[in-house]
Amino acid sequence: MLDPRELLKEALKRGIVPKKSLGQHFLLDKKMAQRIVREAGISPEDAVLEIGPGLGSLTFALLEKAKAVVAVELDSRLASFLREKAQGLPLEVVEGDFLRIDLSQLFSRYGRLKAVGNLPYGVSTEILFKLLQAHRYLEDITLMFQWEVAQRIVSPPGTKRYGALSVTVRLFSEPRLLFRVPRGAFWPRPEVQGGVVRFRLHEQPKGDIETMKGLLEGLFSSRRKTILNALLRVGYGPRERIRSLLERASIDPMRRPETLSLEEYLALAESLKEV
Repeated sequence: MLDPRELLKEALKRGIVPKKSLGQHFLLDKKMAQRIVREAGISPEDAVLEIGPGLGSLTFALLEKAKAVVAVELDSRLASFLREKAQGLPLEVVEGDFLRIDLSQLFSRYGRLKAVGNLPYGVSTEILFKLLQAHRYLEDITLMFQWEVAQRIVSPPGTKRYGALSVTVRLFSEPRLLFRVPRGAFWPRPEVQGGVVRFRLHEQPKGDIETMKGLLEGLFSSRRKTILNALLRVGYGPRERIRSLLERASIDPMRRPETLSLEEYLALAESLKEV
């Protein structure tokens, strides 16, 4: 594996510095990169999709274990740098915005991929939802987020950080927080720590994401209200009608949105179809 700090030295000599506009923070901790690869369960049979490779610290750790790596990089300077440093290795660098990439084309060439990435924190949830909705092309997903976002993703019902993100992710997967990544593992040092989450994908989604997102965003905007009053507030009908629908879903109308499990939200969504 190429040493991340040597990669940084060479990049700086070429005038390649992090772009604040792209939220670039380069991972420089070699052991941390290797740990991500190990926890992601990468094997010689795997083709890996990496989002935001940067200088390639994680990329070269992946190449030591995987059959092939497809790295999607928005920054043309870094895309060229990676192609040069990985000559002769099974790496394809796709230059462009990951949110605009057609994952079905990668699937047609590589089969199902394992997605891994140290994500730009500003667009991390958009990238996550694109991956989750492309679940049929993926084996599983291991991503680094801002620590607070990682905690929100894995939080169970009844906790302070449990919200729409926590529930929606569970439509597609079972998330598990693996470990924390300190600020000192990056250059430049970000203001927050990172957290690595692995998503074990369900064979099929448990519900429709568009239906659920609308319901969840409305209810969690009133998370301290009772579920009855929250549904009234977002316009799901008169009080007695909502009481009847909640009873059908076996949900106490006095509970708060932050206490309901995914299964209860699915039952509620099914009941609300009549509204």
